[in-house]
Amino acid sequence: MTYIFITLAVVGLTLLYWLYVLVSNCFRTHFSIWTAQKKGLAPVMQATILSTKTLKPGKYPLLELQIVFENFSGHTIHRAIRFRDSQPGLERFVPNKVIHVGLDPTKRPRDPVLPMYAKRPVSFAFMLFCSLFTIGYIAGCYFLVGEAFSRIYLLPEKYERVFAASAVWQLGFVFLVIYIVLRWVLIRIGLFVKKSTKLQNWDLFYSGLGTTAIIKEYRDTGILINENPKVEIAYTFMDYSGQIVKGKDEKVMGKLETAKLSMMSDVEIMYLPDDPSISRMLENLGDHDTQKAIGFFMKLGLFIYSVIIVSFFCLDIFKK
Repeated sequence: MTYIFITLAVVGLTLLYWLYVLVSNCFRTHFSIWTAQKKGLAPVMQATILSTKTLKPGKYPLLELQIVFENFSGHTIHRAIRFRDSQPGLERFVPNKVIHVGLDPTKRPRDPVLPMYAKRPVSFAFMLFCSLFTIGYIAGCYFLVGEAFSRIYLLPEKYERVFAASAVWQLGFVFLVIYIVLRWVLIRIGLFVKKSTKLQNWDLFYSGLGTTAIIKEYRDTGILINENPKVEIAYTFMDYSGQIVKGKDEKVMGKLETAKLSMMSDVEIMYLPDDPSISRMLENLGDHDTQKAIGFFMKLGLFIYSVIIVSFFCLDIFKK
């Protein structure tokens, strides 16, 4: 029964993972701001527009605003937000104008900033679609798993032989090895960020305090990203209580920046008021486009893998 157990475990985990993704994107994401506002967890703050950029023109243009506002600790930060302007004729979003934004901590570590002018009712049609889709997915999984268990129960020896030669568990093992190695390499060179790091970056940016740190030393880590060296910078700074704190962070620097590195004397950092030993350079706290693209392609690869796994499993189960 070894191969039966391994195969069912691989397929079961795959189906459960996508059920989690489905429920999370359909319900938790869309209800988070509604729940936060109802419980008073999403404070409303004033933000000043620095610049406005139209990404996609049309009846309801897609705008990108560069804004400045205070985070949960009262420290001034800059952020870019994107949304569709439902009333472009009013010209509400122009430089130097003040708007109200909400900070939704329930979205951690996602971007919690949203313009409060926008009405965000819960769409009944969307909820109905998500509910029907989720019910359909669960029903399909129930039918597949139920049929598999009934057939395996009747002919366990046959399916033990079938699964022993099946590509399902073999592909699962290969994918696991590739994923672990690829993830380790991407984290090592800084192109993939772990969830724990994202959470820490979120806390630093939205709950941290900023200051100027004095650079003490730097060293080349030996890692190249797009032929640019990754440099580790050690620094010291004074926290809000007047204590001198040490910290260090890494930065990918271009060739011109590397040449001027010896002339750099300070760097902007953010630290946690409750634990100043946790700090990072301000420029490293953003979610860069490269990291977003890598995350998207890894999720796409996982989806293709899942389809292949389930397809092979169906062929094995319904094989005459």
